[in-house]
Amino acid sequence: MGQEIAMLHPDLLDSAIADPTRPAPVRHRPGSLANDALTVLRHRHLLGSWLHADRLAELLAASSGSHRAGKATAQIANELRAKLLTQARKRPYPDIEVQPGSLIRAVALPRAGVPATVAGLPRPLSRHERLQGLLANVHLLLGDAVYLPPGDRGRHPELRSRLTLTLPALGQAAAERSLAQVDVVVLRGGRLHRLYEIETDAGKATKALVRLNDVLAAAGAPNGGLVVAVPDAQLDRLRLELERPTLQALRGICRSLPFSRVETPYAP
Repeated sequence: MGQEIAMLHPDLLDSAIADPTRPAPVRHRPGSLANDALTVLRHRHLLGSWLHADRLAELLAASSGSHRAGKATAQIANELRAKLLTQARKRPYPDIEVQPGSLIRAVALPRAGVPATVAGLPRPLSRHERLQGLLANVHLLLGDAVYLPPGDRGRHPELRSRLTLTLPALGQAAAERSLAQVDVVVLRGGRLHRLYEIETDAGKATKALVRLNDVLAAAGAPNGGLVVAVPDAQLDRLRLELERPTLQALRGICRSLPFSRVETPYAP
């Protein structure tokens, strides 16, 4: 069950924090489309999971506690796409996230009255962690060996027993430290095959790019290349980061991977 705590403007976060001395925002008042949708999306079995608008419409139509009960499912689905999903893409709702394909989910906001974890369940995966698991699993299915940083392995218990715990020596301690921090290291025949870095904010990708640059300088380019995965809308920003003079060696070697190329095949 994937989840990402969205990057939020402080004003948006403040507006979402429950304050008993002030009325609830109009968009979250009982009976509003956003409130009805959030009631369903915040269910302990759904919080953080992507739900298609059509499926959410079915749940809203079947809900006996909502004034939308009995309303035509197709009508509710159209309302969701026109009035909620379209607006949510502009980020006025800090607790609703959407992605192409009419997918929607609720995100847990700290201090906003929404549980950051669901009782009885582990913390939902962030978007970064979900992509990391997807990429690792793809290469494991291909028969490659996969290394994840030690601090990340606990978030992927279903993969932990299949991961390799060792990396090839590079001959330079600093480069080996950088390699051990790369989000997904793929090995083939005991050699580095491909390195993935996953950045939800391409503007903060410098450290990841420096790690890849360190490995490139010490070991050369792996056969499968160096890859940085970023949200689709941030591909241009990543290209700007790669124009830094200190990262010149990565040009033509480091490839960008839009999140949709990884997420879409596995969307619900």
